[in-house]
Amino acid sequence: MLGYIESFIVFPIRVPGVRIGLANIVTVMCLYTLGISYSAVVLMLRITLSAILFGSPVSFAYSIAGATLSLLGMILLKRFGFSIYGVSFSGAVLHNIAQTAVAYYMVSSVYIFTYLPVLVITGAIAGLITGFVADILIKRLGNVIYTDRRI
Repeated sequence: MLGYIESFIVFPIRVPGVRIGLANIVTVMCLYTLGISYSAVVLMLRITLSAILFGSPVSFAYSIAGATLSLLGMILLKRFGFSIYGVSFSGAVLHNIAQTAVAYYMVSSVYIFTYLPVLVITGAIAGLITGFVADILIKRLGNVIYTDRRI
């Protein structure tokens, strides 16, 4: 639902792929409360349902590439003790890098990479916002959801 709601938010930046990433709040929360396995399952279900309901095979390819690299990076940084903000920040940036690589593969033009600086900057900002919101929600829902601090 968050991804669908986000589709109605329009940015004045004319770069494809610039988004807030509201649905990533759930991914970050899952990673910090339920662990890696649940995070991966929730992420894959979200991407698949979004592609089926609102997207296409192409949007699925972009999403799965971005989500995979993003989740792997977030898991690694969380294990190295990065804060929820750093983990979320890196996830957003890695997501944009992976999607740019998929776009390059699909259109075979190096000019796709001219979008990357804007995507990395906006992704970094969105990642910090996502981490901030996820951190607040985890603290407020502390006794309602199980917290797994082992990873």
